[in-house]
Amino acid sequence: MTEENQNAGLLERIKELEEGLAERDQRIAALKVDADRYTMLTKNTSDLIHSVTPDGSFIFVNEAWKETLGYSDAEIAELKLMDIVSPSCQGKCGVIFLDLLKGVNISRNVTVFIAKDGREVQVEGRCNTTFEGDKAVAMTGVFRDITEQEISDKALKESEERYRDLFENATDLLQVVAPDGKLLYVNRAWRETFGYSGEDIDKGLSIFDLISPDCQEHCVATFGKIVSSPGVNYFDTVFTAKDGRKVIIEGNAKCKFVDNKPVRTQCIFRDVTQHRKLEEELQKNQKIESLGILAGGIAHDFNNLLTAILGNISLAKLHVDQESKVFRYLANTEKVAERATGLTQQLLTFSKGGAPVKKTTTITDLIQDSARFILRGSNVSSEYDFSPDLHVVDVDEGQLSQVVQNLVINADQSMAAGGNLKISGRNVTLGAGVVPPLPQGEYVQLTFADQGCGIPQESIDKVFDPYFSSKSTGNGLGLAVSYSIMKKHGGAIMVNSEVGKGTVFTLYLPASEQTEQGGEQTGGSDNPLHGRILIMDDEACVREIARSMLEYLGCQVVEAANGYEAIEVYEENRIKGAPFAAVIMDLTIPGSLGGLETLGKLQGLDPEVKALVSSGYANDPAMANYRDYGFVGVIPKPFTIKELLETLTRVLSS
Repeated sequence: MTEENQNAGLLERIKELEEGLAERDQRIAALKVDADRYTMLTKNTSDLIHSVTPDGSFIFVNEAWKETLGYSDAEIAELKLMDIVSPSCQGKCGVIFLDLLKGVNISRNVTVFIAKDGREVQVEGRCNTTFEGDKAVAMTGVFRDITEQEISDKALKESEERYRDLFENATDLLQVVAPDGKLLYVNRAWRETFGYSGEDIDKGLSIFDLISPDCQEHCVATFGKIVSSPGVNYFDTVFTAKDGRKVIIEGNAKCKFVDNKPVRTQCIFRDVTQHRKLEEELQKNQKIESLGILAGGIAHDFNNLLTAILGNISLAKLHVDQESKVFRYLANTEKVAERATGLTQQLLTFSKGGAPVKKTTTITDLIQDSARFILRGSNVSSEYDFSPDLHVVDVDEGQLSQVVQNLVINADQSMAAGGNLKISGRNVTLGAGVVPPLPQGEYVQLTFADQGCGIPQESIDKVFDPYFSSKSTGNGLGLAVSYSIMKKHGGAIMVNSEVGKGTVFTLYLPASEQTEQGGEQTGGSDNPLHGRILIMDDEACVREIARSMLEYLGCQVVEAANGYEAIEVYEENRIKGAPFAAVIMDLTIPGSLGGLETLGKLQGLDPEVKALVSSGYANDPAMANYRDYGFVGVIPKPFTIKELLETLTRVLSS
C-alpha cells in the first residue's frame, strides 16, 4: 500500500470518527432535553411523586410531595416509607410493597399518608418497579391528593342519606312522578295510606290508576298544568286506595325541567279525609243552629197558642155527647192540632239546647212498633234482626220513635214498587276517630237497609241539610230532625247509598252505664183533684185555659203574670193560712223573673214548695232534668186536660 493510499484511509477514518462524535453529542443533547423536561414535569406537577429503595428509604420526592406532607430534605433522608403511612393502611401497603418487589405494577391504590403536622392525607396513585437485571432497585409511585374530594363525597353521601331518611320517614305523603304519570318513588306514609307495596310501584303503577272516577277529568287537567309549568301548583283531589277506600288529599306539586322538557314531578300532600268529614259535620251543625234560632222563637209562641187551642178542644169534648156531630168535629180538629204539635216538636229539635227527656230502656219493641205503624197497608215488607243481648240505652222514646218513623217513611217512599226493609241492631265497640265525631266506647248500632231507588252521589252529602228534599212531597225536615236528635243523644247517623240498589242508614247510640231498664212511673188517678194551684204565665190565653182545666178537675186557681206577682201572691196566701198545693210556672217570662229565678225565691220563703215547670220552648236543660233544678214535675206545652191530670195527680200524691 502506498503512502498516499494510507493517508486517504486515515482521513476517511477521521471523518467517520468526527461524524460519530457529532451523533453522540446530538444524542446527549436530546437526553439532556428529556432530562430537563422530566425534571420540569416532576417539579411542577401537582401530583405527589416519590421513589424508594427496596428497604423503604427515599431516593427522590418532588416539590408537590414535600409541600403537601411538609417534610424537609434532611427529614426525608431519615424517613422510611412506612414512617409516613397511616397505621390503618400499613398492612395493605406492606402487601403492595412485596408485590412491587416481584415486579407487579399497581394500577390504582388508595392509601393514607401522615403529614409532618399529623394531618391525614388521603391519596390515590400508581406504582411500578425499576430493575437492573432481575434485581429491584427502586419503586416509584405517582399519587394524587384526594382528601378534599373524599370529604366532599362523604358530605354528599351523608346529605343523600339525610334526604332519604327525611323522604321515607315524613308523615306527609310524598311521591315522585314521571311525565307520563308513572310513579317513580313514594315514601312509607304514602304506601301505608294507599295500601300499595314497593313491588306495585316497581311494576309501573300510575297515578291515573289511583284517581277516583269522579275526579278523573279534574286530575288530568291538573297534571297537565303541572308538567307544563315550572311553578308550584296547589291542588286537592280524591284518590282510591288499593282496598277501594276513597282518600281525600290536598297539597302541592312542582315539575323539574331539563332543556325545557319535564323530567319528573315532586308532590307533597296530606290525607285530609277525616278533616273534611269533621268540616262537613261542623257545617251541618252550623246550619242546624241557624235554623234553631228561628225555630225556637216560633215554637215558643206557637205552643202557647196550641195550648189554648188543644185545652179548649179537650174541655169542649167533655161537655158534648160523644155520638154527636159536634164531638166528631171537635175530635177531628183535635187531631189536626196534634199534627201541628208534631210539626212544632220537629222545629224544637233544632232549637239551641232542648236536651231530650231520657230514660234507660231497651229499644227493640219501640223500633218494631214504630216501623210497623208506618208500614201498615204498605207493599213494603219489614225484617228485624236484633242481637238478644242488645245494650240498654238512655233515650227520649218519643224522639227516637220520630227518627225511626222518618227513616221508615223514606224507605217506603223509595220502594214504590215494593221491596223489603231490613232493620238490624247489634252491640259495637268503637275506637277513637272510627266514626267522627264519636268518642271511643260501647254503642248500639242500628241499620235500616232498603232496596229502593238509592240516592244520587251529588245529593248524598245534602240529605241531612234542613229543607233539602228530592221528593215532590214533604218539608225536607225529616232527616235533618233525625240528625239533630241523634246528635243530642250523643250519637250519630250516617248514610251509604247506590243508585238502583238501595240505601243504608246507620245509627249509633251510646250504651247506657246502667244495666237494667228503668224510668219514672207515671201513674194516674180517676179521683178529682183538690187544693189550691198557682199558675204563673205571661200569656193570658194560657192562664185562662189552665184555670178552666184545673177548675174542671176540682182545684182552686190563682193567676200571676210574672215572677214578681207569683212571689207576692204565694207569700200573701201562705201568711193567710191558705197555702198552695202546687205552682205551675212558665220557664220564660220576657222582661221579668222566669220559672228558675222565681223558684229560687219561693224556696227561700217555703223550702217545701212544689213547683212544676212548663214551657213551649225546650231551650233549657231544666225541661229535661227538672229535678236537678228543684222542680217536682214538668208539663211541656201544649198539654191536654188528661196530661195535666196525670202529672198533678202524681205530684200531689207523692
